[in-house]
Amino acid sequence: MGISFNNFAAAKIHASAEGLARTRAFTRSCLQRWNLEAVSSDVVAVVGELTANAVRHGLSVEGDPWLALATSPRSVMCITWDPNPKLPEPQTADLMDQGGRGLTVVAGLSALWGWSREDPGKTVWAHVPI
Repeated sequence: MGISFNNFAAAKIHASAEGLARTRAFTRSCLQRWNLEAVSSDVVAVVGELTANAVRHGLSVEGDPWLALATSPRSVMCITWDPNPKLPEPQTADLMDQGGRGLTVVAGLSALWGWSREDPGKTVWAHVPI
């Protein structure tokens, strides 16, 4: 599905339910190869939210979203890129009843998360502790 090295992997995110499922499976496979199964559920949850957002918001602009994973001694960094320049906005509690819990989940499972503007689009990342 993508490319993988000792502590880095990347894959194109396909905009479909099957594509998102393959992205989560790719993440689990990388974590297994890196002997990080202990954090698999947290990392897969973060990747699931970030990639769903990348697809949802990236569809309105031409270009395919991407996922990258990188490990360090302390964390797994989950990085998504999509072509839409609109920055992520965590939802307030009253809007969460209509969906939009993704960034709250990411914030709860990661030690740190954030975003950066790119030309074009944006990158959203999260560090999940090991």
